[in-house]
Order: sequence, then C-alpha cells, then structure tokens
Amino acid sequence: MLAAVAVLLAPAVGTEPATAEAVPATSARQVDGVAAGNGAIGSVDLAGTWSFTPAGRATTSITVPGGGWYKQGFTDVNEAVYSRTVTVPDSGQPQSAWIEFGAVNHQATLSVDGRVVATRTTAFTPSNFDITAYAAPGTTHTISVAVKGRGALRTSAGKYLVPVAADWSEAVPQGIFRSAFLRTYPAVYVSDTFVRTSVANQSLTYDVSVTNTSAAARTVTLTGALASDGGGPFAYPALPSRAVSVPARSTATVTVGPVAWTLGTASYWWPNVPYRPGYRAQLHRLSVHAVTDEGRTSDTAYRFGFRESRQNGEYFELNGVRVNYRGDNLQGADYDRIDHGGKGDAYDTLPGFLPPSPGNPGWPQAVDNYQRLNFNVVRIHQEPASPYMLDVADELGLMIIDESGVRGGAEDFVAGHDNMVGHVRALTLRDRNHPAVVRWSQANEPSFSNDSEQFEQDLYAAMNGADGTRPISVDAAPGADSPGRYPNMNYPNFAIFAHYLDGTGQYGERVPSVTGRPDGEGEYIWPKCNTKQGFEWFATATAAKRGKGANDLRPYTLLSAWASVIPGVRTTDFTPEEGGHPVYGADNLTDPWSNPQFQRVQAAFNPVAAIDLPYWSASGVSDAGGSFPLPQAVPGYAANSTVTRAVTVFNDDLTGTAVDFAWSARLDSPTGAVLVSGGSTLAVPLGARVTQPVSFTAPAAGSRVYLVLSTAKAGTTTFTDTVEYFTLGGSNTGPAPGTYRVVNRNSGKPLAIAGNSTADGAKAVQQTGTATWTIATIAGGAYTLRNTASGKVLDVNGSATTAGLQLQQWTANGGTNQQWYLRATGDGYYTIVSHDSGLVADVYGQATTDGAQVVQWTANNGPNQQWQLTPA
Repeated sequence: MLAAVAVLLAPAVGTEPATAEAVPATSARQVDGVAAGNGAIGSVDLAGTWSFTPAGRATTSITVPGGGWYKQGFTDVNEAVYSRTVTVPDSGQPQSAWIEFGAVNHQATLSVDGRVVATRTTAFTPSNFDITAYAAPGTTHTISVAVKGRGALRTSAGKYLVPVAADWSEAVPQGIFRSAFLRTYPAVYVSDTFVRTSVANQSLTYDVSVTNTSAAARTVTLTGALASDGGGPFAYPALPSRAVSVPARSTATVTVGPVAWTLGTASYWWPNVPYRPGYRAQLHRLSVHAVTDEGRTSDTAYRFGFRESRQNGEYFELNGVRVNYRGDNLQGADYDRIDHGGKGDAYDTLPGFLPPSPGNPGWPQAVDNYQRLNFNVVRIHQEPASPYMLDVADELGLMIIDESGVRGGAEDFVAGHDNMVGHVRALTLRDRNHPAVVRWSQANEPSFSNDSEQFEQDLYAAMNGADGTRPISVDAAPGADSPGRYPNMNYPNFAIFAHYLDGTGQYGERVPSVTGRPDGEGEYIWPKCNTKQGFEWFATATAAKRGKGANDLRPYTLLSAWASVIPGVRTTDFTPEEGGHPVYGADNLTDPWSNPQFQRVQAAFNPVAAIDLPYWSASGVSDAGGSFPLPQAVPGYAANSTVTRAVTVFNDDLTGTAVDFAWSARLDSPTGAVLVSGGSTLAVPLGARVTQPVSFTAPAAGSRVYLVLSTAKAGTTTFTDTVEYFTLGGSNTGPAPGTYRVVNRNSGKPLAIAGNSTADGAKAVQQTGTATWTIATIAGGAYTLRNTASGKVLDVNGSATTAGLQLQQWTANGGTNQQWYLRATGDGYYTIVSHDSGLVADVYGQATTDGAQVVQWTANNGPNQQWQLTPA
C-alpha cells in the first residue's frame, strides 16, 4: 500500500518549480522558496485558460490555477469539468508522463481523450496522474478533469466526507488550485527521498525510492553527495553507493546510512531564537544520482536541515535542548475571505503570502513579524501551508506545527475515514523534508464530530508511518480532559493539547498537569482576540501560564488582533470567524513596534525574560482599552517601607545557562534618578525558570518608583521592561496588617462565612454582625485574609478563573489561590483582587440581603465590589 502511494505522490514530494530545469543555483540564498527534489526531464506549465463546465451549466472558461473556482466567481459550484489540450514532450529516451496538480479540492477524475486514467481524492495536497499508457511522447491529446468540491462530497446528513479545514469559511479554495504541470521523467527515476537526521546519534540516513515504469526489471545503482545550501563550508562525509533491484512497473525503496555526521553544532538547523534581524538558518542539499543497468540516469536534489525534534517525557527537545513552544495559530481561512481579485486561496494569491513583490514584502516579512514578536512557533491551522511558506520557514528559522485539514464539527470521521487517513499521510509525505516542521498536528477539535480512539490511532499510524522522526499531537476541543481522552494512545511521541481551559473569551491562568506528557494550551482568548483587551491577554495570560511551566502556549489568534502580521492586510479587508474586524492593520498602524501593546507581547514571549508575575497578574484582565498596568492594580508602599518583589527569570533560549539579571529602582520616571540597583548572574537551565527576590527601601519622598528589570547573555541585553511602577504613600497604598471588619459599600454588611462554619469549603457571604478578618502581607505585595473565628483563609476553589465562582474559606496552604491584592479606590474603599484570576470579590447581583453570595467577578467599579476596612 505504501509503495503504491509513493508511486502516485513521488513527483510532487518537495516543492514545485515553474520548470524543473529553471531553479538557479543561487536561489537557496534568497528568501524565495526552493524547488528541491524534482527529477523531471521535461516540464510543460499548464497554467492558463481552460475550458470549464460547471455541472448543469453551459461551458465557459476559467484560469488554472487561479486560486480555484470560488476565487474566480463560481461561488455556488459543487462539481465541474476542466479540459484542455496538451502535447507530451519527447525526451528521446524511454520516459513516463504525469499530469501533476499542486492541489485539487477535493476529488479529481482525470481522462485522456475520454479514457479515464484514475480518480484521486485529496485535500490541499498534490493530485498526480500517470498518463504514460494514454499519451505517447510527442503526441497531442485532450485531457479533462472532473472535479467534485466539498459540497458534492457529503453524507445524507450533510457531513463532509473529506477534510475541509474551515467549513465555516465560504472562501476556502475549491477546484484546481496552486499549480498544474505536465512532467516527463525517465522510465526509471528517483521518485522520492526522505532525509532523516539524528543529533543524538550524530548520523544521517536517507531512504531513496526508485520507480520503474518500464516492462522489465532494472538494477539501479545510487550515489549521493552533500553540499551546503547557503552557508558552510563544511567537510561533508562521503556517502556510500547502493544498488537496488526494481521490478517492472513498481517502486522500491533502499536505505542509505546511517552515515556519521561530525560537522558540529554550526551545521545544525536552529530557529531564530532569540530574534536576530536578517537571520538565515543553516540548510544542506543532498543530490541523488541513479544509473540503471542499461546506462540511463536520473538526478534529483533535496534540501534538508540537520536537526532532531523529539518528545522526551514531559518536555519537547530540539537538537537535544529542551524547547518551550510560544507562538500562534495561523488560520488561513480568514485571509481567504479577502477580496483580492475574488475571495479564496490566500496562500497562493494574496501578496502577503507570496514572494516579495513591488509594494509588498511578502511572506518573508510575515515570518519576520512573528519572530520579532518573539514567537518561535506557528501552527498552520486547519488549512495546510503552501510549500513556499514552508520553504521560507526553513530558511528563516521559524518552527512550524504542521496541521492537517481534519477538523471536528462538519466532517464525518466514519464515512470519510479513508479520505481523512489518506490526507494526513499525503500531507506528511509532502512536508517531511522540511526542517521547520517540528511537529505534526493530526486533527483539530475532533470531538465535535464522531471521533473515536480508533480513528485517532489510525491518523497517528498514518503520520508516524510516513515519518516517525517527529512528535505528533492533537489540538483538542474546549475544556478537553487531555489525560483521559485517548487512554490507549500512550505513544512516547504523542501529546494532547486542550483549548480554552479558562473558558472562551476569558482571561485566565490555568495550566493542566499531565504526567509523562508535555503540558500547555493550544488555543485561548478567542473570541476576544479582536479587541484591545483580548490582545493584551496575549501578553498577560501567556506570561502567567508560562510562569506555571507550560511547554506549549499558542493564543488564538494573532490575525484578529493584528491583521497585517501578513503584510498589506487592512482591518477592513475581512471578517474573522468571530465577527467584527481585527484591531490593527495596515490601515491604522504603520509602526507596530512602538505600540505599547506590541511591546508588552514582545516582553511576554521573550525567551530570556525577567517578569514580576504577580504584578502582571494583577493587571491581567486589563480593561476595554488594553491598558497595562491597571491603575487600580498598582500596589502602593508607605515611605521608608520595605519593598520586596519576587521576579521570575526565564531561559527559553537554546544555548547558555548563565543569565545576567539586573534591576534598578528609579524615582518618578523610568529614566529618573536611580534609588538603588542590583543584579547577579543566575544559573538558569535551558527551558526552565528561577525566582529571584528584589528588595529595597521605599524613598521618603516622591510619588512613584519605577522598577526597571533586564536580562543579558554574554554581554548582550535580551530583555528590558520599564513599565512596572509603584505608588508612594498615596491613595493606592495598601492597608497595614491587622484585624478588620470588611464591609461592603453597597449593602453596608460585612464579609462573613455562612453559618459561622469552621469547615473547609464553607461559603463566603455578606452577613449582618461582627465578623472580622486578619489581614497579613506576603511577598509580592499581596495579602491573605484569615477569618478570625475559623482561622481559615479566603480561598478561590481550585485556582479557578471562572467569573461568578463562589468564594470559600480553606485551611491556609500558601497557595496563590489564597492570595489577594487590596487595591485602594481613592475614596476610602478597596477592591479585593484574586492573585490567580484577577477577578474581584463581588456581592452577587448587588444584593443587600443577609447571606448573599460573595463571588469573584470581572471588575466593573460597582459599589458591590468595593469594601471598607474598619479596624476591629
């Protein structure tokens, strides 16, 4: 079965040049994609005008590829027939001829002069047809392609039988798109090569597939050579030759290696971490030369990076170094909605996804934008990337999670099982030589369809069988119980990442803990991501979850906050899936890097950062304008008091454990007089974090103190944050430790425990009486509130971040869910802010009755959220 697949797909593994012989030797040094691995000896570009007959309609014309039929205005078409004439090149030697489409959504039946050749059912991956038996060299023929789009491939219940990626987007490409070629190959030719590299074993191995389309068995001798692709030079090892016998009309695969690789870490593929302008990753090229026993030759070349991506228990590793993924989920279907000569197929037709052109810096600039934000990874979400996009990620060092088009909700995983499994196998075969692809994502939120563990095991087997060198994951549905979802999928390279652990459209800090597997969250924030408040959560929520050790964090989705992460896109160009319009775009933000929200995101994602996590959490929920810090969240300190902050220093770099940490306290401005400063060199393991106390005495005069934090490595500054400040002696100064009655402003009734219970879990209420609380300070400017009668502290059950959750008392355990910020309102009252959720203590519904619940709720400045502290 695999051999048959290799025969069908091999000519398109790698990427597609305009003509096979047109790839310049210098192209690898330019950020324009590389056409590696195609051994064609003749190539005819079939792009242009084709005859087009939608089902039940008159014949007209269409451009191929042109982004497919939806892009060209055929928005209500589900089936159509394309046709044109072709002339097969004559190479003067025994040859095979193929019709190759870069992508056809979704089912294509190709005929030559009315004779059916084959049917291919695909999604976003190549559709290739061997027409050797139907079209002799030098002859002219009419080819027709009967295509069924997604609308024609549905069950009686309306579920799709093919991976449709984003079914909610009307503009996802349909029909023939991406490219169309007639290519000829030698009768015996190298049809695929898979390069496998091992940093752990310091070795290179490659599997060469040789296809024999002739009527006789052939013996083929294979030799190979290595060269640098835009870097080096290196003293490459010699590669051994191999001989393989290939039966008639079949494909055989031979393994070469392992070959010792002793070129050192400079020869490895590394991502652009930390961000460096103009960075180019180190790539290599493998040339494969095949000679048959009758003297015929076939030559191909494949670009690769020497690197190893693996899952090691609870962590991911790149080249043996722990790596924490921090990035984005690129939902290309949103960009398909842009009307650029028609809606659809943004990846192949929108300038921001293409090579640089006059007036648009193209996809290379988009990659740079991600990296400048300090994102190190992008999940190409639901709609698989174009080969060009992956080429550029290889070159510029952006790590990619390569996701299939299998998506829960609108697809039938039972009736369409074989199409789904075939799709993930085809995607893996297409993309497995790209070093930027560090992980496969086999499905998105599959539980919304008729998902099963057996189905997921089949997807996994297809991907792992075609590759086997990378981790594989599932991005699961909102609130997914990751550890128990697929109990028998205990593969060492498999992980599950839940979505929306804090609920949709919410700020939150929850991180799961999965024993033996990496922890993290694949989507959060949506649908608030198209607001300034939600964009601020990209920073604040990510920093908080990062501080809890998450291995993979990807908010959803940057394009709704910043549409022109893809160059040239305006806020008014499309409506994202959640509705409305993006916050920022080319039309309203010419310099994102001076915008404080972008700077905050850069800080949150910085690989080597120093962050006062309680300070960030206090302002985590932000306000409608995305302000940071929130004025009411700023702590205050009395003159001459001791200020102590616990700063977390992260080292998500890929080299060097020595981090220089420095801080200074400055009076009244970030550049004001230095009151005191300090610093030290910390040993921070790669992929880890340490907490470092900062302590000083508040000055006797002044209104603010700014705490400036920075990190450096080997003398180069990697992080600076100058926004953090504290008030001095003013209205925001917190209360002195002591025992107080805590009285609600709206009702005039004190905070109490229902029934004066002394039990863990007893509920917080308002109640007429004399209930008192002992308030004590802890490091970082937070407080604990201990009920005097029970001796237990005010607590948020399970560190939940759900608005409306009933507050309770619990035995003190030092947890941050028992810590509170007391923020002065300026007129004698305080808000009581949860350390973990950023929500405030609220008398539910502004009730004035005894026994009314006290819950945590989003701050709204209501009197039911304000409390007077009266000394007892």
